[in-house]
Amino acid sequence: MRGVTSKGFTLVELAIVLVIIGIILGGVLKGQAIIENARIKRVQNDLKSIEASMWTFYDRYNRMPGDCDRNGTIDAYTSNTGYNALDNNPDEGFCASTASDADRDRPWAELKAARILSQNADNRNLSLTQFGARLVIGRANAGSGTVYVNAIAVADIPCYAAKAIDSSIDGGLDAGQGRIRELTAAYRARNTSDTWTSCTTEDTVVDIVYFFDKLP
Repeated sequence: MRGVTSKGFTLVELAIVLVIIGIILGGVLKGQAIIENARIKRVQNDLKSIEASMWTFYDRYNRMPGDCDRNGTIDAYTSNTGYNALDNNPDEGFCASTASDADRDRPWAELKAARILSQNADNRNLSLTQFGARLVIGRANAGSGTVYVNAIAVADIPCYAAKAIDSSIDGGLDAGQGRIRELTAAYRARNTSDTWTSCTTEDTVVDIVYFFDKLP
């Protein structure tokens, strides 16, 4: 009786297995890229959505939400303090007077009071992005300047997402020029040509600002 012999994979069979593994890995990586691109696009859409809300408020009340003293700029600063930038107080309501109200919750509260944003949503939830970052409505300047411009900041966003948004909105990568810039302090943006040199890796977390009204 002949013994049963076994044989290993042939080169053709190994090649087929490797091709299948490559296809599976390629599909997984492609799927991850699609998810990340969708998250980036969502943040950009959130920026544009808030911008549209700001202009809707402006059309109704002839001022920006949070511009309590009606001088043309929002009284609250943009901030790089992430979640702590907002505490949901005030939750809703218009400026009590023409006096300045520098609370970073005020623009959100006024948008809710105007029925432009949901009245039942916490400001911290309204401002939350796909990366766990925060949108902060306020004002910022650039470089050593003292001229403040209305802006929307995104606190704590990975560099690869910041670069993608910069490229999409400004048409190129420059952290210190255009409407998308890196925040270097709570309300100060870069004002010199800088190709995101602070991004030591693509996962480095930065703060960016979107000058939706006009350039500083």
